[in-house]
Amino acid sequence: MKKLNVSALISSAGLLVLTLLVAGCMATTSLKNLPAVQPAETLPENIVVEEATDTFKIRPPTGKTLSITKDNITVQIVYWRRADLDRKYNRGNAYSPFYETEALHQGDKTDVFYVKVTNNAATPVVYRIQGTRQVPCEMIDQGENRYGSLDYGALKERLTYMSRASGIYVTNGLKKAREILIETQLLDTEKGIQPGESIEGFLPFYQMKHNAETLTVIIPLELKPPEGTATRYKRIIYEFPFMHNKGIRLAQPAPHRY
Repeated sequence: MKKLNVSALISSAGLLVLTLLVAGCMATTSLKNLPAVQPAETLPENIVVEEATDTFKIRPPTGKTLSITKDNITVQIVYWRRADLDRKYNRGNAYSPFYETEALHQGDKTDVFYVKVTNNAATPVVYRIQGTRQVPCEMIDQGENRYGSLDYGALKERLTYMSRASGIYVTNGLKKAREILIETQLLDTEKGIQPGESIEGFLPFYQMKHNAETLTVIIPLELKPPEGTATRYKRIIYEFPFMHNKGIRLAQPAPHRY
């Protein structure tokens, strides 16, 4: 009968433990680098998943873009991680327009998307950051919880309150907000996006509950009728299905200033 090689068993056991530890570390690291909000696994036929985002002025480091075209108007949307927003905007002598601290409650934080609207229709398209009373711009989860979008005024109030301060950091953060929010890209909202033109920028919402599993981002647009006609504005609703992963959310790095 062969003798049991104890040293070899110990060595093999040690290697197994080390492998499991490394695998665990890799899994944890990958979760930290993933967006907690991603496109739904099953998408309607009219929604296209786009890997490339070269057409965006501000290219997202992570995440997949969803694209819908209706009536020759294309809307593209991608989720931005908090860590990526902090790395890009929460630095130097400015607070990020989406500034937050780890101590804040969920309802005081934000979920931020980047949106591009391209008008290839024959008439202008009206885009309102908060939608209309009939169809608001919002997120809805599987529990019918609704999360409204934040316009510049609400973002300004939030930033001033959250930072508990004023001065150059807040001033510069608000200046940056005017540069990067989709809302501020239209000088005249009622004039709309002209044929052949596009606008793009960040669209923030109040952060969803951590137990949200699926959500729909609703963006309403209005297509202007041809001039000189009695036709009404045509409302066009874009609904983007996403899924939310609580585990990935909880694994995200804490808010950080660079």
